[in-house]
Amino acid sequence: MRAVSVTLVTYTYDDHELVRGLLSSVTGWTAMPSAIVVIDDGSAEPFTPDLPDEVAERLPPIEVVRVPENRGNTHARALGAARATTRFILSVDADIRFPAHWLAVCLPAAARPGVGMAGTAIRPRTGDDLLSRYLELTYTLNRGASGSVPFLPGGAWLARRDAFEAVGGFSGYAERFGQDAYLSRRLRENGYLLWAVDGVEAFEVRRIGRLQMVRRGWRWQGHHMKAALDEGRPLDEVLNVVLYSLRERMLRSRAADPRLLYFDLLYALHALFDTVAHAAERPGAGGAHGAAGATGALRHAAAAFLAPWPQLCTALCADLAELGHAPLPTDLAAAPPFDLAAALSFAVGTDELTAVCGGLGEVLA
Repeated sequence: MRAVSVTLVTYTYDDHELVRGLLSSVTGWTAMPSAIVVIDDGSAEPFTPDLPDEVAERLPPIEVVRVPENRGNTHARALGAARATTRFILSVDADIRFPAHWLAVCLPAAARPGVGMAGTAIRPRTGDDLLSRYLELTYTLNRGASGSVPFLPGGAWLARRDAFEAVGGFSGYAERFGQDAYLSRRLRENGYLLWAVDGVEAFEVRRIGRLQMVRRGWRWQGHHMKAALDEGRPLDEVLNVVLYSLRERMLRSRAADPRLLYFDLLYALHALFDTVAHAAERPGAGGAHGAAGATGALRHAAAAFLAPWPQLCTALCADLAELGHAPLPTDLAAAPPFDLAAALSFAVGTDELTAVCGGLGEVLA
């Protein structure tokens, strides 16, 4: 095993066992970082490595930096990068695991002239139940990407420290999330390439539930949709973008296993409801024909779409309530303001909805 000029930076907010698992896995890598930094972002109990002696003695010194109270991902990543003095910074979430050769394969790409940051696809790997299969199908970031790309996901990236510092890192970005898109854009705007390495992948091992999956996915995508609304884009245009973005996802689900469409429907309804709610909160959004009216219209359309499938409606409404949405209307005497079934017809029809209803037990397990 050779030591390389890389600082491994990882983060914990009550994720101590995941961090210890990551650190233990490093001993099997074919290239060993020369420094390790753990940012404890306000955990209830301070992080200590507590690794077995045979593991600790094979690792470089571990520096733990504790933040007294949780300040979020952006601050933690900026703080960790500032501790690095090596040529490269390897930022890794605690729930990411690598094949032994990942760092050795990615280093030459990160060292290429003009490249500011390198990374690979990140594939969820949590099991073989329906949700795990859906996560792997849908949330494998940078699936199939190779060479220059517009974005590298924040779960695992390898940056040249001089490039990171030349563009100012995360300075000027105050949001807790979305800092990976910010850094990717900042590097590209300053002439650096983002390089996706093929032939090797990283893996996300944290198991999440379907509600957390929806929140995490929409937190990133919704940030961009709401920003478009705030910039004055019409609501119907933004809603069409949301639906279009779901097209390939839903077609993949239908082809793989129609029961997976439950997760798409839950995500789609949450995304649409949240988008119109944000639009309704903007100044000047009132009136029957404005965004405030669109909120009621969309909820009516969703109720009409689900009415023939009471079992599915009950399950989706229960999940939507957990996501913060009010119950759907029950008075469907009036014609739906628009046809949600038609809007989703590219992937969802009677056969698919029958399959979803037949598999609800496994979907909700």
